[in-house]
Amino acid sequence: MSSSTAQQPVQDTNFASALSDDASGQQNGRQHYGSLPTTSPSEALSAPKPTAVSTRAIAPDLLRGLILPLMSLDHAALFMGAWLHGTPRQTENAGTPMHEWNFTSAYVSRTITHLCAPGFFFLMGMGTVEVMGETLMWGRGVWLINIVLIGLAVDYLLTGLLCVMLEETDKLVVRRLDKLSAGKADGQRRPLLDNANAEQQNDTPVASPRSQSLSFWIHNVLLLILTYITIFWNIWLSPTHGHCSATGTHPSSSTPIELLALQSLTSASPPPPPSPSSAWGPWFDFWFYPVQNRFVMSGFPPLAWLSFSIFGLLYTRVMLYKKWSPSAVIVGNLFTAVILSALFVATRLLHFGNLSEGCLHMPEHLAHPDKNQYFVSIRSFFYITKYPPSPSFFALTMAVNFALLAFFSAIPSTIATKIPGLMNYGGSALFFYVAHMYLYALLSIPARHFFEHDLPDHPPNNWEKTKGLGPTAPFWITWVLGLVILSPLCRLYGKIKATKGPDSLWRFF
Repeated sequence: MSSSTAQQPVQDTNFASALSDDASGQQNGRQHYGSLPTTSPSEALSAPKPTAVSTRAIAPDLLRGLILPLMSLDHAALFMGAWLHGTPRQTENAGTPMHEWNFTSAYVSRTITHLCAPGFFFLMGMGTVEVMGETLMWGRGVWLINIVLIGLAVDYLLTGLLCVMLEETDKLVVRRLDKLSAGKADGQRRPLLDNANAEQQNDTPVASPRSQSLSFWIHNVLLLILTYITIFWNIWLSPTHGHCSATGTHPSSSTPIELLALQSLTSASPPPPPSPSSAWGPWFDFWFYPVQNRFVMSGFPPLAWLSFSIFGLLYTRVMLYKKWSPSAVIVGNLFTAVILSALFVATRLLHFGNLSEGCLHMPEHLAHPDKNQYFVSIRSFFYITKYPPSPSFFALTMAVNFALLAFFSAIPSTIATKIPGLMNYGGSALFFYVAHMYLYALLSIPARHFFEHDLPDHPPNNWEKTKGLGPTAPFWITWVLGLVILSPLCRLYGKIKATKGPDSLWRFF
């Protein structure tokens, strides 16, 4: 690598650059089997630890650094009572009749923050491949926060296991493909040798590039199918399959669980009654449905969000397949964003992939009962169900995330690293998550003391507070103040983490 490249993070290839210096894991610019480096665990453990920060992809860090402040906006609004937690005033649960929109700034803010959870799970799936390329480690205790970290931890484990399985099946498929290849070509790859050399060659068979490539793309197609299955099973397993009756009300319609989880930190009010279990029982519900009872309060069921992690795993496999040119990375991200945008529009036009069919009963919908509910207004078009995520939620949020990846990939690295705060936040994601929860809980105390007032729109549930800051200047100033405090803390934490080796537990925080 040239000295000019070593002086600044590589932005041209984003993902493959981190592996481009390792000839042991590649062949003709491509990584063996298209999934994981071929370095054995013993070689990885015996390799010397780096003394400086290695080259890493910038675009994912910038995306992570953007969605973290957006997430903090959502949580700061909850701590300080800025607005109700949803684009409608009721909730964003599946199969729930909606009768009134939230006010404009709340709707826009909440819609933008929808990017956060999908981005987290997607980037985690990407990180699983990168972690597998270094060492396989598991066991971090992140069970303190009960909103999204448990779902992330479980999906991290499941995606890691899937990554291990892909490595093994990849090798198996390559061997089978080689056996099916022409005998002449097979003989050329494995000539007859003396017994000693033949025995050594049998231990380390040489796979043909064609078999490696074919196996790689076969597994990618399977991952794409698995992504489809794991997002659409949120509809298949829905008690109403995402439809609302004309008069029915879903039992969870008045229980936004993420709001309950955050308010439990600051409120002594009694919680609402627990949500009823499905016919499959509470253990099944934990994996697929938002759950709220005396033992569990989970708004992010792990298997309901698994599709985003698998999609991240698929994306990183493709990006690590070879060293892509800068224009190829940008065009690829934009193309994916366009495809996902088209899929989202199709869910609106063709009424598939939604968990809110027949659920919008706002005044404008009552005035046009025969019109497609999603085309009655702009708010209706962009309304998506988050608990659990619908396929339309997947398509819209990931389309925007890929557009952002394309934008961040196009920025020169010298400029990208100077965007205020983003690299600090993006390089210390878990630290930011834990720290911002406590920070905004503390900042909300003086903010509420001096600026709290009666809210004009009372919450629909008697257990929610009717006082708060609202979308006023003190709220926005307090939110920005929290980000200003967090930026140097994240930078300091990142410097500490950078001094640790690749097998250190610090690399996971």
